[in-house]
Amino acid sequence: MSSYLLKHSSRSLGIKTGLLAPVALACAVAASSSYAAKELLAEHIEDYSASPSSNLPGCDHTTDGLFNEFGDAGGWGRTRWSDNNAWEQDFKSDHLAGGDDGDWSDDADFSYFCGHGNVGLVEFTTNNPGTIFTSTEGRWGDRDVEWVTFDTSMTFRDTGNNVATWYSNGLNRLHLLIGWHDSPLDGDTGGQFADELIDWGFFDGGGDTMKDAWFSGSGGCTDQNGGTTQMIIAEVKSHYNDHLWGEGSVGSDQPNNGTGWKWSHNC
Repeated sequence: MSSYLLKHSSRSLGIKTGLLAPVALACAVAASSSYAAKELLAEHIEDYSASPSSNLPGCDHTTDGLFNEFGDAGGWGRTRWSDNNAWEQDFKSDHLAGGDDGDWSDDADFSYFCGHGNVGLVEFTTNNPGTIFTSTEGRWGDRDVEWVTFDTSMTFRDTGNNVATWYSNGLNRLHLLIGWHDSPLDGDTGGQFADELIDWGFFDGGGDTMKDAWFSGSGGCTDQNGGTTQMIIAEVKSHYNDHLWGEGSVGSDQPNNGTGWKWSHNC
């Protein structure tokens, strides 16, 4: 059996607390993952009232959708944290002071965050250890994660050295960094992205590659204005054709060789 961690009303002393409940475990996991279960980490911040930034009610809705899609697919262990329980440390490398990604975003297979961002950064609301996560603080793939999505404004904006900095620091056997060059509207991007990744049969569609699901008008581009630009950063070109575990082929992990790929798309 596997289990998922339900969000709890508080997190204290850097230790996560929550309720455990069993879910069914699918029998097959691809060989390139060294862990027995498929794991999702989903975090969002809707309430930015303690900061100058506006609230994002759509983040709550779309993270609900993504979390539920993975649950309905079966075989996924799921962890979710919201608002003041969504912490920078979950994404910050544990090789850096205050970071704990090895227990959270790098311990999952698919990690997702919805909230505010800006060029080269993601905004949190509590000092755990800080409120700003930057392009120099991610180091993913040395544990388990294949795909990290920041559903945040301009985090991967293709300006100056921003994309190169995310690539050179963030990809350490990570397959894809997925997100936005522009500022998306507060819509159902994450939930519909997950819906396109997961195949529910003949009438559903789904089962798409990461790239196609994120760039789809019925996926990551849901509720967006035409011309809003998305961004995906990859270690090798073939990782653009990755499917979610259980939905199709997944490329092998690759070390950072100093030459990555980027792919932008206008909704």
